Amino acid sequence: MLHHIGLYVGDMKTSCDFYEKILPIEKKESFMWNDTELIFLVGKGYQLELMPILEDHAGFSHIAFSVISVTEKINELSQKEIFLAEGPYDLPNGWRTVFYEGPDGEEIEFIQTNL
Repeated sequence: MLHHIGLYVGDMKTSCDFYEKILPIEKKESFMWNDTELIFLVGKGYQLELMPILEDHAGFSHIAFSVISVTEKINELSQKEIFLAEGPYDLPNGWRTVFYEGPDGEEIEFIQTNL
């Protein structure tokens, strides 16, 4: 199941205001992670994560999928010889997440929110 789509943006407030204007979406929460502000906007059946453009991620986004267990997903994918790129991480809001890299360098996140 799709959890959220992450977007790197030049100005967090401007982008938050823009998406709230053009979509039926509203700010759910924001928090700091690795000295970076993250903003989550929630709509009916989807979320957007806004992140500031970083030099090594300029123009690069990711897709995230909800899982029941990050640990189980890591084990499942390692059996298929697909190995994690980053994580797992425990986020300040109680979520647990892990990142993989797709064949074209795209970032794929699996996120557990039911801790």
